[in-house]
Amino acid sequence: MAYDKSAEIKVHIAASPGRVWAAFTDPDALTAWYWPAEFSPKATSDARVGGRFGIATASADMGFAGEYLELEPPQRIVQSWRWAGDDRDSRVTIELSRAGDGTDVVVTHDRVNAHTAAMYRAGWQSCLDRLPEYLA
Repeated sequence: MAYDKSAEIKVHIAASPGRVWAAFTDPDALTAWYWPAEFSPKATSDARVGGRFGIATASADMGFAGEYLELEPPQRIVQSWRWAGDDRDSRVTIELSRAGDGTDVVVTHDRVNAHTAAMYRAGWQSCLDRLPEYLA
């Protein structure tokens, strides 16, 4: 199976790159916005190259984890990323750039197959739809 596909999501967030960066790297922030509260998510994040991060549900039946590969505050985050139960890593690149009154965010989740890319695109869109309300 080829793992040469990617999911790319672009959004504009009405907050500074620094605030958006913190929302992606602070464990309390990730817990607050990344997944719906009814999932009772808990995030961990050691935002340094080689540091680990992850989010799991209270029941531990859903989650992901990975390692920070590159960090360029507040512009770029590159992570290895593995969904619970998978046997291989994919990669997530988050790029933040100041734009007008806020930040353009581009999330690229690559090194996946076509089916997974479609699922991750929908999942990332759902997560990013919650971010503006958290930052408001």
